[in-house]
Amino acid sequence: MSSSQTQRDILWIARFLTERASLAPGLLDGPAFASAVRGRMSQLAMTDIAKYAAVVEQNENEMECLASEVAVPETWFFRYPASFEFLRAQLANRKNQQQEKLVCASLGCATGVEAWCIASCALSVGWAKENVIVHAIDRSPLAITSAREGRIPGGSLRSTLPEWAEPWIRAESSSVIISREVLECVRFQQEDLLLAKDLFSQPIDALFCRNVMIYLDPAARILLRDRIVNWTANDGIVFLGHADGLERGAVLESAGPTSAFAWRRSVATTVTDTKGKTRPRIMRPNAIAPIAPKVSTASRANPVQPKPLSKATVAQRVQPMLAAREFSHAQRLVEDALKVTPANIELLELLAGIFCSKNELQLASQTYARVVYLEPHHGPALLALAELSDALGRSDEASRYRAKMKRLGNL
Repeated sequence: MSSSQTQRDILWIARFLTERASLAPGLLDGPAFASAVRGRMSQLAMTDIAKYAAVVEQNENEMECLASEVAVPETWFFRYPASFEFLRAQLANRKNQQQEKLVCASLGCATGVEAWCIASCALSVGWAKENVIVHAIDRSPLAITSAREGRIPGGSLRSTLPEWAEPWIRAESSSVIISREVLECVRFQQEDLLLAKDLFSQPIDALFCRNVMIYLDPAARILLRDRIVNWTANDGIVFLGHADGLERGAVLESAGPTSAFAWRRSVATTVTDTKGKTRPRIMRPNAIAPIAPKVSTASRANPVQPKPLSKATVAQRVQPMLAAREFSHAQRLVEDALKVTPANIELLELLAGIFCSKNELQLASQTYARVVYLEPHHGPALLALAELSDALGRSDEASRYRAKMKRLGNL
């Protein structure tokens, strides 16, 4: 097979993963991605890349395996120690308030280390294992299989374990021993967070989703951000990664020390819906629109203009379109809203994400550039611009964006 045909097949696989797995385009470009494809082909004893592309298209398990090669499931015990110290304090407080059951979640749990750490935090502050559930969810079948078998990945112990964890997780020479109590708290499940909307039957008290967003395209980040909010209990705690920028537009308020990367879901107010039922009303920080003055009279010379859709309404209408991959319809809706409020950063982010989903990377880059023009310190937009610049072959530009992020403390 010719070199040009091989490149076309690799490009097709990359586009397929962008559409189906919602991975950021910057991850699926260059020699590293080609090497990942060849590695998976070698494991399957395949030499024809066109045939392998057909396998990726038809076999969801192989698609996830390849995605795992790109979005490496790296994890280690008590990563970001301040997160777990803050978690222990929060779980102790819930225990003291006589809460009967504790439900936690590790999204993008990789090989299970994070979920085991969460369980050990709960047990260390007095929760009985019978009253603790830690949902551990990852899209990778290989990672979930490894976790269920209790295999500890190499390099997962990078520092001394905290003393309070020793009864449940302990180091012995070069290995780590997980207690049966911890193992019994964790429920592993292979799911795609972007497809499985109703994952949990109970609100989550403490939810970890750390360093997952950095692998997703912007539209997928928005979708997962809102799902995280919906899954989390009122006054629940969300732990993000150091490079995740999910706070914009979500019901999340900074909680705990900065190094914990923790956010609290604020308690919702309520409104009455059209059917007369009371439902939560989410107050979104950074999303409060000014109240337009009332118009007392109307005439042909000065007609009453239709009330523009609020940002929350636009996002609510767009989400089902994104889930159904109706990107053109979603684009038109957001562009219409931007005609009324052209400097709306959240809508610009949403539009940029839609362009990414359509693989219109140049338009996505231009839209994120508008965001940074309006808000120069906007970390998520800078990250997206760096990834898009890589995907467009503008490595110097990507380096400048990453350098700016580093100066701002976003890396």
